[in-house]
Amino acid sequence: MAADPTFPRVTVHDLQHTAASLAVSAGANIKAVRRMLGHASAAMTLDVCADLFDDDLDAVATALNRGAVMSEGTEI
Repeated sequence: MAADPTFPRVTVHDLQHTAASLAVSAGANIKAVRRMLGHASAAMTLDVCADLFDDDLDAVATALNRGAVMSEGTEI
C-alpha cells in the first residue's frame, strides 16, 4: 500500500472469504468449509458465501445432467 496507494486494504475477513471461495471452487464439502471458518451453521456459511455460487450454476447443471445420463447407462 505504501508503494501503490490505490491498492485496496485487505482485512482478515477478506482473507477468510477468499479461503472460502477457493475451498468451494475446489469442491469442498460445505460442512467442512463451515468448520474451517468457525461458523455456527452451514446455512450461515452459505449466506456469507452465497455470491460464490452465481457463476457455478452451469457447472451444477452439467454435473447433474452427466449423472442422469450415466444412470441411464449411456455415456456422454
